[in-house]
Amino acid sequence: MKRFTASDLPYEADLLVIGGGITGASVARDAAPRGLSVVLVDRDDFASGTSSRSSKLIHGGLRYLQTYQFRMVNESVREREVMMRIAPHLADLRPFLYLVYDGYPEGRALLNLGLTFYDAFSRAPLRRRHRMLGREAVLRREPHLNPHGLKGGGLYHDALTDDARLVLDVLRSASRAGALLANHREVTGLIRERGRIAGAELTDRLTGEHLTVRAKTVVNAAGPWIDRVLGLEHPPQHPTLRPTKGVHIVLRTEDFPLSTALFLRSPSDSRVVWPTPAGDGRHVYIGTTDTDFTGSLDDVVGDERDFAYLLEAANHTLPDANVDTSHIVASWAGLRPLIAPAPGTSNSAASREHTVTAEPGGMITAAGGKLTTARIMGAQIVDLVAGQLRDRHGIRGLPPSTTGRVAISGGGAGEIFRARQDVASAPVAPEVKERWLRRYGGNAAELAAAAARNRQDGTTIGDSVLTRAEIEHAVHREMAMTVADVLVRRTGSFFWSGDGDTSVIDHVSDALDAAHGCTPRQRAAQQAAYTRWVERNRGKRVGLAEDGPGARP
Repeated sequence: MKRFTASDLPYEADLLVIGGGITGASVARDAAPRGLSVVLVDRDDFASGTSSRSSKLIHGGLRYLQTYQFRMVNESVREREVMMRIAPHLADLRPFLYLVYDGYPEGRALLNLGLTFYDAFSRAPLRRRHRMLGREAVLRREPHLNPHGLKGGGLYHDALTDDARLVLDVLRSASRAGALLANHREVTGLIRERGRIAGAELTDRLTGEHLTVRAKTVVNAAGPWIDRVLGLEHPPQHPTLRPTKGVHIVLRTEDFPLSTALFLRSPSDSRVVWPTPAGDGRHVYIGTTDTDFTGSLDDVVGDERDFAYLLEAANHTLPDANVDTSHIVASWAGLRPLIAPAPGTSNSAASREHTVTAEPGGMITAAGGKLTTARIMGAQIVDLVAGQLRDRHGIRGLPPSTTGRVAISGGGAGEIFRARQDVASAPVAPEVKERWLRRYGGNAAELAAAAARNRQDGTTIGDSVLTRAEIEHAVHREMAMTVADVLVRRTGSFFWSGDGDTSVIDHVSDALDAAHGCTPRQRAAQQAAYTRWVERNRGKRVGLAEDGPGARP
């Protein structure tokens, strides 16, 4: 991927997408192969909002059957199956146990019925159909579970993912199809011509440069920030969204011995929580909270109450673990961009479905939605874009969407086969090979080639098995512009290392300096911003650098 410059821009693009999360990325990936000229921008980094702070699951939303959201669950489980075909490296199928204890509103019979619907919606192979387990069978599988009041559970399958890497590979697919992309460029104004939105004014938040993008159609896919973008056209009479905060904590497997992802109810409020073994095999993460959020959309972190809630759920799940704040390796917090429901609706009952609407000036706004269903949401949005282009500009004959059939970058069967061969012969440790294939799929071949050229590129340099090859890959092939871009979204070090891999921060800065020519002042600012962000999501100091201006995490 290459960050576009002013000289790369067409006089007028067919489509400008505002927002580089999973929704915006899916729109760009759908539109560019269908022949549209596409420009996508994000005010921060790609996936820096909700799309890197989710529960990291590609799932059907089994719990939404309780609120009779059958259509959404049906759509979600079918999209899960699509993702397993087009992004197999980022759809890691795992067993899940939905536990039933005395006093739960769902008994074994009701759970069995719900899982039967779940299987039917997905049309999954017989080997993945659910099984009901009795109390003793559950405890044989997970012997550290709380046995008091346990009645059994249902064993079924969903998929883990790396949400930020999913966004990046979707964007890389869009870029290969011709889409122009740029992170850290904020829309500061909208262009109006004859009463319609005809583009946007941009400000580069790293350099201060101003650019103008003209476009026949504009899509607002800014996630929790959609009302901010709408306000550039006209102040919304009522908030479009009711954002809620979801917090997760990370524990070491040695402190919290769990091998199967669980769904069970919190002892404090009976909300569903899910302790989930992470893909690295070394950690378990527990989520999530679901509380109304009224603070700054640009500053979302967990607090003591969030941690206490999740630790209580953890100790209820595995009573002998006795975990406390000292056991928390990391945490993350994100906002769910939920469509504002009717007054009196609880957060858990609020719909996770999405809406796509055309504003008076023609701008299309995408609100709500889920990581799992973003592909189909992108296709629906581009179909609406095609209608506008036909009606207002006479552009006809747009081919149908292909995103449900064509693999994303790194997900093709041939790509993955060749990458496995290249990685197998690379001069790197076995755990590095496993990490590269799990995170990069077919694109791991590029990392293997780097290690073959320079053996040092394949050696680990951080607590999370990070390598120099990944840092260079992030900077030169994935448009990383800041330290946080590399360590949060590109490599995931922020989530799975006690110090967020701040120990390798100079290696990251050296790569960024070589590629982008950062000044010493910018280097110090980026390092300080990242270190502060790590600390705020740990509740502990990790070695703070001197503060400097600029560079949000």
